Amino acid sequence: MPDDDLEFGPLRDMPHSVSRLAEVANADAVVGPVQERDGRTVLTLASVSASYGLGMGFGRGEGVGEDALNGSDTGSEGGGSGEGGGGGGGRGRARPVAVVEITDENLRVHQVVDSTRITIASLTLAAWSVFWITRAVRGFRQP
Repeated sequence: MPDDDLEFGPLRDMPHSVSRLAEVANADAVVGPVQERDGRTVLTLASVSASYGLGMGFGRGEGVGEDALNGSDTGSEGGGSGEGGGGGGGRGRARPVAVVEITDENLRVHQVVDSTRITIASLTLAAWSVFWITRAVRGFRQP
């Protein structure tokens, strides 16, 4: 495989993508900017995660291309040119988990409650309960 092929596709963009994830997932993303007002200092704390994946493949062999689909391929091994492909993807996530309030007298940590997560868990529990109650009632009806 020529080295020129590596200049294209996912390998070309990988160093930039990985360095971008390193910029995003750092300590500054976890501790928000400090804000001062009325003798109080307030800052936010967040949970930050980042991940990246990459995959690629190259190959050559029988049945490559449209000729193999319509039956006109002679079946010679390695007759076609090498095909390749790849892909990559990344994900970053940050969510606030607490607010820290600092005064001259004390320090308070206020937890940030994720109401969406609580709602989804409640709906899932309700659906699960309805399913099993319905199944139990049907079981009593059958002789």
